[in-house]
Amino acid sequence: MDRGSSSTSGSTNTYAWFTRTIPAWSVCFIVVMLVFSFLVEPYGKNGAIRRYDSAATPWQLVLSVYTVLLHIMSIAFPARVCYAMGDVIQHIKKESSTPVKEIPKRRKTQTVRTEKGSQTFPVPLFVIILPAYKEDMHTLEETLRVLGAHPQAPHSYHIFLAMEQKEEKSDVKAQTLINTFSKTFYKMSYTIHPLGIPGEAQGKSSNESWAAKQACKDYPNEAIKQDVIVTTMDADTHLSPRYFQQIARWHTDAPETKSTTMYVPPLVFDRNLHHVPLPVRTADLMWAGAGLSSLYSSSTVCIPTSVYSLPMTLVEHVGGWDTDPGAIGEDMHMYLKCFFALSGNLHTRIIYAAASQCNVSSDVRGISGYMDGLNARYGQALRHMWGSLDTGFAVRQFFAMLERHRRAKLARVDLPLSAPKYVCDALKVVRKELLTACSSNWTAFYTSTGLHRSLTASEKSSTKSTSASTKSSSDNTTDLIPLQPIHKMNVLTIFLRLFEAHFLPTHLVVILTTSSIFTLLTPSFLVPDVLATALNFSGWCRLIGWTLMLVFFWRYESYHKLCVALRQEEMRKAGMLEEMTERDGFSMRVFQVGGLLEAGLFPLGGFIFGAIPACQAVLSHVFTDRLTYVVSLKPQFELKKRWKRSITP
Repeated sequence: MDRGSSSTSGSTNTYAWFTRTIPAWSVCFIVVMLVFSFLVEPYGKNGAIRRYDSAATPWQLVLSVYTVLLHIMSIAFPARVCYAMGDVIQHIKKESSTPVKEIPKRRKTQTVRTEKGSQTFPVPLFVIILPAYKEDMHTLEETLRVLGAHPQAPHSYHIFLAMEQKEEKSDVKAQTLINTFSKTFYKMSYTIHPLGIPGEAQGKSSNESWAAKQACKDYPNEAIKQDVIVTTMDADTHLSPRYFQQIARWHTDAPETKSTTMYVPPLVFDRNLHHVPLPVRTADLMWAGAGLSSLYSSSTVCIPTSVYSLPMTLVEHVGGWDTDPGAIGEDMHMYLKCFFALSGNLHTRIIYAAASQCNVSSDVRGISGYMDGLNARYGQALRHMWGSLDTGFAVRQFFAMLERHRRAKLARVDLPLSAPKYVCDALKVVRKELLTACSSNWTAFYTSTGLHRSLTASEKSSTKSTSASTKSSSDNTTDLIPLQPIHKMNVLTIFLRLFEAHFLPTHLVVILTTSSIFTLLTPSFLVPDVLATALNFSGWCRLIGWTLMLVFFWRYESYHKLCVALRQEEMRKAGMLEEMTERDGFSMRVFQVGGLLEAGLFPLGGFIFGAIPACQAVLSHVFTDRLTYVVSLKPQFELKKRWKRSITP
C-alpha cells in the first residue's frame, strides 16, 4: 500500500513539474530553432557558395512562419486593447451619468430562521477581504475610510481584515482598526493566518483562503449564503460605491446566473503616477492595459487583475482559494479554477467603476529613491510573471475537466462529478444493478460516501426564509450549479489569453534579439528569401504595434482623466477631498513632460519590467515553483492632519 501511494505521489509530482515547466520548454525549443536557423545552416540548404540556388531549411521555414504569427499577435493585442479602452470609457460615462443613489428607506433584506432565532440579512451582503500583511497603518485606515464613505457600507459591508501570524502584533493592529471603524460597517472581523501549514506558500492567495473559510463559517445557512458576494482587493485599492451598486443590480436582476458570475472592474493607476520613474509608469500603464484588453462588452473571457468579486456559493463550489506555491498569481488562478470547474461556462460581468490603485514607488528622494523604485517595480514584475505557473495549472485543470465529463458519461446515473473513481469503475461492471439500486437522493449519497458538501448537489435548505421587503428569489433552495457541456470557444479563448500572457513576451524578445544580431552581422543577399521576407514583415509589424500602443496611451489619457474626475467628486461628497489631495494629490496628466514622446519610450519599460522578468520566471520554474513573497513597496506618507471628521455610523 505504501509503495503504491509513493508511486502515485511520484507520478503526480512529475506530472505537475512537467506541466508547470511548459513555458520554459517552449523557450528552449525557440532557442534550438534559432541555433539551427542562424548558426548551423544560416545561409539555407546550399550555403553561401551557391546563394542563388539555396533555399530555406526546414528550421528556417518553421522560424519564418512562427515569427510572422507572433508579430501578427503583437498587432492584434494592442488593437484589442484600444478597442476595449474605447468601450470601457463609453460605458463608464454611461454609468456615471446616473448619480449614486442614496440607500433607500426600504432596503432589500431577507429574514431567516436559525437556531438562534430569526435573523435579518441584507440582499446582497458584501464580504470584503482586505489582505493586510505588513501594510502601513495609514494605508489601511485610508482604504477603510473610503469604503466607509459608501452609502451602503453600514448596511451591507462585512469587512474581513486578513492578517498574518508572521507579522508581529497583527492582532493588535487589526483590533485597533476594528475599534476605530466598527460602527462604519455592517460588521468587521479579522482572521490571522497561521504559520507552518503543510503545503502552503506565503502570499495573498493563502491569506484570502484562510479569511474566506472563516467567512463561510460565519454564514453557514444556505439561504443566506446564496446572496453573499465575496470581494477581494489589495490593501491600497480604493473602490467606488458604484462598484458595489452595479454588482448588487446584476446579482438581483439576473438570478439565473448569479451563482456562476464573477464581477471584474478595470484598473487605473491614478494616485501617485506623477511621483514614479517613467519606466515604472509606462510598465504599470501597460499592466493596466493588459487587464483592460479583455474587458469589452462582447467578451466572454474577462480575466481579473487584483480586484474582483464572486458569490460565496461559487467559492465553496470550487473549494476556495488555493494555497500552494502555484497560486501566487491568485487573481488569474482563481479565475481559472472557477472557469474549468464550470467547464468554461463561467459568466463574467464587467463593472464600470475603475478600481483606483497606486504605482510601486519609494518615498526616498533623489537618485537613491529612483533606483529603489525601479528595483521595487522589478520585484513586483517578477511576482507577476511568476504567475506563468498558471499555464501548467490550466493544462491540469483542462484534463481534469475532460476526465470528469468522461466519468459522468460512463456513469449516467445521479452521481456528482467528484464521485470516487471506484464508483465509476463499478458502474461499468454492474451497470444494470446500479441503475436500479442506486438512490437518486444526493443527501444519502453524500452521507454514505463522506464527500465534501461543496462537491455534492445542493439540498433543500432546512430553514425557511421570508423577505422583509421582497420575497427571496431562491424559494428557500440553493440550486446545484448544473453540469453543462464544455464551452469549447471559451476554452480556446482562455488558452489564447494564456499564450499572450505567458509565451508571447518571452518568445518575442528571444527571437527579436537573436534575429536583430543575425541581420546585423549577415549580408542581406546571403539570407534565404523566405526568412528575409518574414524578418522584414515582422519589422513592419513592430512599427504598427508601436503605433497602436501610442494610440492606447493617448486613449488611456482620456480614461485617466475621466476616472480622476469621478474619484475627485466622490471624495468631495465623502468629505475626504482635502485629505486625498494632501496625501496623494490628483494629476490629470499621465505623461508629465513630453506627452506622447514620453509614451514612445514604453518599449524600455516593457523590456525591463516585462520581457526580462518573464524569462527569469519561466526558466526558474524548471528548478522551483516557490518565490519569496515580498509586499510591494508603496508610498507611505505621514498624515499632515488628523481626519477632520470622526467616524460616525
